[in-house]
Amino acid sequence: MVKNETFPQLKLMFPVHNMKSTFVRRALVIGLAGIVAIVILYSFEVTDKCPIKQIDVLNDMKKYEITKDPELCDDINNRIIQLNNKCGIEMEILDCG
Repeated sequence: MVKNETFPQLKLMFPVHNMKSTFVRRALVIGLAGIVAIVILYSFEVTDKCPIKQIDVLNDMKKYEITKDPELCDDINNRIIQLNNKCGIEMEILDCG
């Protein structure tokens, strides 16, 4: 009997369930708003994609130094030429010899 009398009092003193659900709702709203903002920025090409592509090419150049794969070298050279033309960057073409 004692538990039945004190349980509603404890429930009123510690509304943990409502706090958790409010926190989860706010976190979801903030997360979804961030995702929507990122999608909008990329769809309108507000962000500059050239530095991201340049970093990708540089990472592939490091892979080529390790593997010395001629097909990878040709692919990297083609991407360097496209990057130079599109972004105005002057990266050197690899020597695949």
